[in-house]
Amino acid sequence: MTKPFTSLLSGSLLVALSLVAAPAAQAQQSPVPTSYSFATKDDYAKYDQQVIETVSWLEKTPANQQAEQRQAAGRFLIEWMTGSPAVAVQLQPYFLDLCPKNPEALVLFMGGWSRYQLQHPEAKDAVAMNVEGLKAVLQSYQTYHAKTNKKLEALQPLQANGTLPQWVEKQLKG
Repeated sequence: MTKPFTSLLSGSLLVALSLVAAPAAQAQQSPVPTSYSFATKDDYAKYDQQVIETVSWLEKTPANQQAEQRQAAGRFLIEWMTGSPAVAVQLQPYFLDLCPKNPEALVLFMGGWSRYQLQHPEAKDAVAMNVEGLKAVLQSYQTYHAKTNKKLEALQPLQANGTLPQWVEKQLKG
């Protein structure tokens, strides 16, 4: 298995944070809490269900709609993911090749991974967690994509026919 790009993850998180750092208004349909606090490690578990709902909401909300709510959702997810003891996302080099310079895709990938880890706390399989991250990105891409991404489009048939895990496994082995 390839080693995660720790330094790239740190840099990617900075890019994603800069995307979502602007103040954003909350919409009623958005599952993002209007106020939240992560003062202690115990605080994170209080928001597990809202993390799951927020990832699902981002997948289903077109990127060209509800921009302020999407920014608030991304900010909430990143703040939660960077401190939660329940998840440990490991960004792999193949993902950065699939979606270069795309902070929203990065948030979706990390969100899909986190959602899976919350729903399956016993899971340790890197392939499954990567697949779930990709599924979140692909779901969003299928809902709405402003720019064509041929690499993501090539993964859609793999997801449909159930061979996406094999593709991910090959990527992780390098």
